[in-house]
Amino acid sequence: MRRPCFGRFGANFGGIDYMSDIVVDGQTIAYDRIDAVPPWRPPEAAIVFIHGVGADRDIWCDWLPHLVAHFPLIRLDLPGHGQSAPWNPVQPLEFGFYARLVEKVAEREQVPTLILIGESMGGTIALYTASVFPGLVRAIVTCSTAHRGGMLRHVDAWRDLIRLEGQNVWSRDMLEKRFTPDAIPTEVRAWFHNVQSRADAGTILDMAELLVGSDLSEHARTVDVPVLLLQPDHSPFIPNEIPVELEGLLADGCLSVIADARHGIASSHADRCARQAAVFLHQQHLMAEPP
Repeated sequence: MRRPCFGRFGANFGGIDYMSDIVVDGQTIAYDRIDAVPPWRPPEAAIVFIHGVGADRDIWCDWLPHLVAHFPLIRLDLPGHGQSAPWNPVQPLEFGFYARLVEKVAEREQVPTLILIGESMGGTIALYTASVFPGLVRAIVTCSTAHRGGMLRHVDAWRDLIRLEGQNVWSRDMLEKRFTPDAIPTEVRAWFHNVQSRADAGTILDMAELLVGSDLSEHARTVDVPVLLLQPDHSPFIPNEIPVELEGLLADGCLSVIADARHGIASSHADRCARQAAVFLHQQHLMAEPP
């Protein structure tokens, strides 16, 4: 069923704006679409936003004004987050599922080419999707993303923290790792804590296991579309050498480091990141007008 979607801040951009569910591999996934592109400006592609562990699709709210006039915008709630059902543990979680999810949503929404924008694990999903569906993706923007999980720090501790101390304690620990004390307004921090606390714990732990055990180096080498890597210089999860290595693996990668920032730049530096993404997409001839 499709129903009106007005977003966390009550934003309605005047276009075709709705929420819907899709079932992929037995998993029920919620997503929304905002389409306010003027009819005289046919878009080169649609954007699919992919959040990371603990967030939901509203992490992208502050990005929308920068892009809504140029592209149809599709925001996913990954399994166990937002309004999507928890991951069904009868099958192991794998990056292939996420890639099929993106491909099926694109097919259902009749958008033949995509720009993928992902934060943290969402960026990893974007890279993997481009490697297995090369004709589907035109460009990628990532925030705080790693391609190898073996060097991820702190993720192994999530299982004990969630099981022994609870989801609220895990969420507060995550907030400290995402943001410096004054990086985001109080109301945004409260929203983030609420969203993280309500995310499905089993799904989070399955995502953590997938991340830590992954090495997508070979997949990164096959990504032949332009990729903008937006990376904080003080992520508690991702050592600085990881994005440098990833840039070297990509055929057309560009690394931009944001100083004095922790892992959550998609929120704490949303305006800056969205503006850089818009400039990047214009440079790739995917936006008809300069941002």
